[in-house]
Parts: sequence; structure tokens; C-alpha cells
Amino acid sequence: MAFAATKPSKSPLLILLVSGVAFLLLASAAECYGGGRHDVTRSAVARRSGVGSRRQYVRHRLTGGAVDVPHRYMLAEKGSNSTRANHTSPAASNSTPSATTTEAPAAGKHHRSHKHRVRNWIIGFVVGSLAGVVSGLAMSVLFRMALNCVRGGYRSKSDTVIFIPKLIKSKEHLAFLEKDQDGLASLAVIGRGGCGEVYKAQLPPEREGDAPRFIAIKKIKKRSGDGSGGQNNNLSDEESRQLDKWTRQIQSEIRTVGHIRHRNLLPLAAHVPRPDCHYLVYEFMKNGSLHNALKATTTDTTTNDYNDNNSGEHPPPSPALPWPARLRIAVGIAAGLEYLHVSQRPQIIHRDLKPANILLDDDMEARIADFGLAKAMPDAHTHMTTSNVAGTLGYIAPEYHQTLKFTAKCDVYSFGVILAVLGTGKEPTDKFFAQQVVDDVGIVRWLRRVMQEGDPAAQAGVIDAAIAGAGHDEQILLVLRIAVFCTADDPKDRPTAKDVRCMLSQIKN
Repeated sequence: MAFAATKPSKSPLLILLVSGVAFLLLASAAECYGGGRHDVTRSAVARRSGVGSRRQYVRHRLTGGAVDVPHRYMLAEKGSNSTRANHTSPAASNSTPSATTTEAPAAGKHHRSHKHRVRNWIIGFVVGSLAGVVSGLAMSVLFRMALNCVRGGYRSKSDTVIFIPKLIKSKEHLAFLEKDQDGLASLAVIGRGGCGEVYKAQLPPEREGDAPRFIAIKKIKKRSGDGSGGQNNNLSDEESRQLDKWTRQIQSEIRTVGHIRHRNLLPLAAHVPRPDCHYLVYEFMKNGSLHNALKATTTDTTTNDYNDNNSGEHPPPSPALPWPARLRIAVGIAAGLEYLHVSQRPQIIHRDLKPANILLDDDMEARIADFGLAKAMPDAHTHMTTSNVAGTLGYIAPEYHQTLKFTAKCDVYSFGVILAVLGTGKEPTDKFFAQQVVDDVGIVRWLRRVMQEGDPAAQAGVIDAAIAGAGHDEQILLVLRIAVFCTADDPKDRPTAKDVRCMLSQIKN
């Protein structure tokens, strides 16, 4: 099925109109330029004819009128200078007025030709400049359409938007999501969270014999009170306007995220809006999430957002993730976070950074997922529901509970907790912290106290036993110190994402 651009009914008409105006302006400029050239030619001929007349007149005066002067006047001139002064040749006297009369009109005509030529050049310059501007606008429109085509910013009449056409070739591949009944009923659930479920689907192969391709589909439930599903028929006009504004903001937010590209960010492949939910389509990451990789020796996979477990059986235990891979993942997370905070305008704040939202590609590189979708998430004013408090409570910065506002330093705090998890192997909600005698002790305060005391034995004891003693203990302790910096109580004392990325890169190298 062919796809139209974002505004298929206006773009071709606009291009034809702009092209027509540009053609008319260019034609006018060419005509003015041609008229100016003819005027210049005529002025040059007039000047040459005027110069010829003046030369003939001067030559006539210098010869003394020898051709037309009678013989008696020539004898008189030979005899006396006074005679030459008193007796002027009739021919000379007759020729002088005629020469003067010829020269005056030529000078006036030359003046008028010069003014006409300057005027034509001014008109040609103005019209040519306007034609250039209009042509530039037309080229910019064409370039924008071509750029949207390359980026995959296409949608169909059903408002399905495809951002990565290399992965999803046609809207027909997602037609099952547009059915009135739930099109995901036959798919396996590979993850659950506060915003909805995550499903795994297989795309048809491009050619017979190709390897199967998979996508992950996240179903985001709309907030209570939202909707076009018949639940809001009693809304007032003001509430309806606010709801429409919120819906437009969601559409704009999702499409903005769909065009973001970075090696450490998981790009949005497609968006399928439905009356009661949003379907967000991503490339399937077969290595799962960082949460699953760190818990590889356990059998708990219920919190993995992209776990490759289609059969419902628990995968066998696998070796623990080595420290070099963990450090490379940490550097990738910091690079992606720096891109969101620094390179994007307006700044994008993740708001829910945790190991379950860090996916691993085929090369075990980190990919940050679920970024820039604050308005699309249910209960966006709190970012916490009863179903996901246990999973994110330990990653939220303490100042959020006071201000209810997320900042870039909140993301840095969450990333500091992730660094602590990478180095210690303990989750913020680990039973180890519940057994502590001191009240209000979590992974952040526990790690800060151990690192500040300076006891080498105690510091070595916080390292994950699965990676301790493998020759990387010094690097691990340096990363844990960075985790303490990132989780400072005062947001002003925390480093930026760029600073964290630079420090981790130095440790890695």
C-alpha cells in the first residue's frame, strides 16, 4: 500500500503554485534583462553617430570650408589676418548652427537612454532577487519532503506513522493492530509494567528464505478520563478543549521522539493510535534488558520488558555479566543521556531511568528506551502507579517528592543508582537493605557511608561477588565513587551527564 506524506492534499498544490510564480518572475527578469541589452546597444549606436557628426563638424572647421568657400574670400584671407577675422566664410557660418543643432539632440537622447538603462537594470535586479527567493523556498519544500521520505515520516489515512521504513516496509505489516478487537490477543506477553504490556510479533520476511524479523509492541493505556471510547460524552466544552490539546501534545511528542537517532537510544519504529490506547512499535532486542542481564542467574523474568521468552518457560541460568561489558554499558547510557540533555532542544528528560528501560542490542551495547514520552504515559503527573512503585521507587531523586518536578539532575540521580547496581549487584529494593538495623538505609546511603569511611576491606566487600577478584576491582571502586557523586542529596552537587560520560570514558580507556 502506498503512503502519502504528512499533508498529502496540500504539498503538491503548494509546490505547483510556488513553481509557477518562480517561472513568471524568472521570465520577467529575462525580459527586463533583454530590454536593457537592446537599450544599451541603441545607446551605443547613438553615441557613435553623435561622435561621427561632431568629428565631421570639427574637420570642416579646420579645413576652413575650402570646398564651399568662393575664390574671392580665399584671396582676402591670404592677405590679411583681419580679413579672416572680419569676413567669415558663409559656408562656415551656415554649417555652425547645423552642427550645434545636431549635437544638442544627440546629448539629450544619450541622457534619456542612460536613465532608461539604469531603470531596467534596477527592475531586473529586483525581479531576479524575488525569483531567487521564491525558487529557494520551492527547493526547501522539496528538500523537506525528500528528508521526510528518507527518515520515514509517512503515515496513512488511519494515522499510523512509520518512522523506520527499513524495518517496517508497509502499513499492512501493522494492520492487525487497527482491528476493532484487540489485535494482540494471539501474541505472547514478554513484559508488563505500569504503562501496559509488551508483546513480541514477527514480521513477514522480505524474501523467501530470509531470517525471521521480530518487533516489540508496547501497549500504552490512555489515562482515565481520556478518550474517544465513549466515556467522555458528558465533558464540558472546556474539558473537551483540554482533552483535544492533550491529545495533540501526545501526537507531537511521539512524532518528535520518532525522529531522534543515536546509537545508544532505542528508536521508535512506528506509532499506531487507537481510541483506548497507543501502540508503540520498536525493534526487538533479543538480549533483553539490563535488568535481565544482571539477574541472569535467577529465574525471575516477569519484569523484563523485552525478554526473548516466547514459550513462557524460564530460560536456563547464564554466566554473570562481566565487568568490561558492564562498564561499556555504563558509558553507553551516559552517552545517550548526554544526547537527550545537551543535543536536544527542548531538552528531553527521561523521568524513569532504570535497568528495565536499558536494552541490549546484538553487540551488547546499551539502548535507552521509553525516553521523551512523559505525556503519553498514564498518570503522567506522578509517573508512579501502584503497579510500578516497587520497580522505580529506589531510582527517583529525593527532591521530586518535594517539588513534583523532574529535572536533568533527576536523571543523573537515577543513573547514579544504576552505576551502584552495576558495581554491587544489588537492587534498591534488595532484601539486604530491609535487614539493616539502621532505619532509612537504601543502596544510596549504604554505599555513601562505606565509601566515605575509607575502609579498604569494607569497600572491597561492596563489590558484586560475581565479578570481584577478576582484576577490575580498582575500576569498580572508581565507578562506585562516581555513583556517590551522582546521588548527592543536593542537585547542585551532582555532575552533568556530559561530566559523567567523560569520567567513565577515562576509566574505560
